[in-house]
Amino acid sequence: MREKPKYLPPTLRDKHRYIAFQVIGERPFKKDEIKRAIWDASLLTLGTLGSAKAKPWFIKFDEKSQTGIVRVDRKHVEELRFALTLVTEINGSKAIFRTLGVSGTIKRLKKKFLAEFGWR
Repeated sequence: MREKPKYLPPTLRDKHRYIAFQVIGERPFKKDEIKRAIWDASLLTLGTLGSAKAKPWFIKFDEKSQTGIVRVDRKHVEELRFALTLVTEINGSKAIFRTLGVSGTIKRLKKKFLAEFGWR
């Protein structure tokens, strides 16, 4: 018989925060471009070790409203926000990231910061 794998108890799991952002640029951007821009900004600003500690993880991006969600370790929220503000162009087009807010759950983030953009 197979045994079930053991799960980490909640006290040992990593605590995350979710950042809602809006991309303002010359043209609409695709999901893959934004994902690459977030990762490049993290590596360039925080370095390899800093990015490994911050654990940025792209969650979702709405191409219509140009808004999205990225997950980060709770101790490194301000570092990732700083990294995103340093982005000035994406694939040769001028663009900036605007942080809308930070929350501990995706549900609350959508309700509080992304509802005006049509997120449910």
